[in-house]
Amino acid sequence: MKDLWAVVLAAGEGKRMRSRLPKVLHPICGKPMLHYIAESAAALTDNVLIVVGHGASKVMDTFGDKWKYVMQKNQLGTGHAVMEALSELPGDGALLVLCGDTPLMEAGHLQKLVDCLESGAAGVATTVLSNPAGYGRVIRDKQGLVKQVVEDKDASPEEKEIKEVNTGTYCFDIKLLRHYLPLLNTENVQKEYYLPDVLAMIYKDNLTVGAYCIEDCRVGLGINNRAQLAEAAFLMRDRINQDLMHAGVTLIDPGTAYIETEVEIGPDTVIEPNCILEGNTIIGEGCRIGPGAHLVDAKIGDRAIIEHSVVRGSSVGKNSRLGPFVCLEQDKF
Repeated sequence: MKDLWAVVLAAGEGKRMRSRLPKVLHPICGKPMLHYIAESAAALTDNVLIVVGHGASKVMDTFGDKWKYVMQKNQLGTGHAVMEALSELPGDGALLVLCGDTPLMEAGHLQKLVDCLESGAAGVATTVLSNPAGYGRVIRDKQGLVKQVVEDKDASPEEKEIKEVNTGTYCFDIKLLRHYLPLLNTENVQKEYYLPDVLAMIYKDNLTVGAYCIEDCRVGLGINNRAQLAEAAFLMRDRINQDLMHAGVTLIDPGTAYIETEVEIGPDTVIEPNCILEGNTIIGEGCRIGPGAHLVDAKIGDRAIIEHSVVRGSSVGKNSRLGPFVCLEQDKF
C-alpha cells in the first residue's frame, strides 16, 4: 500500500451553529469534535494535516503542536482547501480527505475507504438517507460505478430523487489528484471549487471511483447545527457506555449516565442513574457511584461509595463512603 496521508478540512465558519466558537471546537463528551476525526485518521497514519481558516488561532491554540496546520485564508470550497494543502503533500501516495465536523467516523470506516484504492483511482464514502435533501447525490452508471456527485443546489429533479448521498469523505491517489485539482472551476451555484468534481473527471478518463457505503447513515454525516451536535453527542455517549459495560462496568440506566471520553472506570463498579462523570476522572474497582453523583477530575479508590454528592478535583480513598449531599473540592477524603 502506498504511503497514506490525511487532510482534515476544518476551516469553515459554521454559521448555522450561531456561535463565536469555531464549529470544530464545539465539545462532544469532553473533547472538541475535531479531536475525534483527527484521532481516527492518526490511527491509520502519522501524516495528518489540519486545514484551518475561520478561527484558526483558536483551533491551533486548542490543539497546540499535536497536529500540523495548513492555512486557508479564503474559504472557496473543498477543492480549494485541498489545493492549499498540496504543497505539504508528497508527489505520490494515498490521501484521505476528511471533514472536521464528522466526529463519529471511526478508523475502521476510513480503512475501508482506503481499501477502495486497491482497485481504483479514488474512493468516496457514501450513505443512504430516506430524506436526502441538502446533500450531494451520488450518481452511478448502469454498471453501478460512481460517475459523479451532484450538489443538492445543482441537482435536477430526477437527481434529487436519489437516496445515496456523499458524506464528504474521500480517498485519492495523490499523483492523480495533483493532475485533476487545477482543472476545477467555479461553474456552480455556490461559485466554489467542489472537490467532488474531481470524481467526475476521473470517471470520464475511464478510471474507477470506488465507493464505501456506510450502513449506519448517522456515522458519516456532518454537524451543522446545535440539534445535530446533540444527536452526535448522544451517539458518542452510547459508544462510551457500551464500551464500559463490555469492560465489566454496570450502568443501571445507561440513558441517564453522562460519561466523558477520558473517564476510566474499573470492573465491578456500579453507576447508578443520573450520574455525570467528567474530565480525567478515575474510578476504581467495585465502587458504587450515585445515584445523582457528579464527579469532575476525581480519583475514587476501590470499593468507595458516593451518592448524591459532588467531587471536583479531589480524591476519595478506598472503602470510603461519601454522601449524601456532600461537595468535595480540591481536597482528599
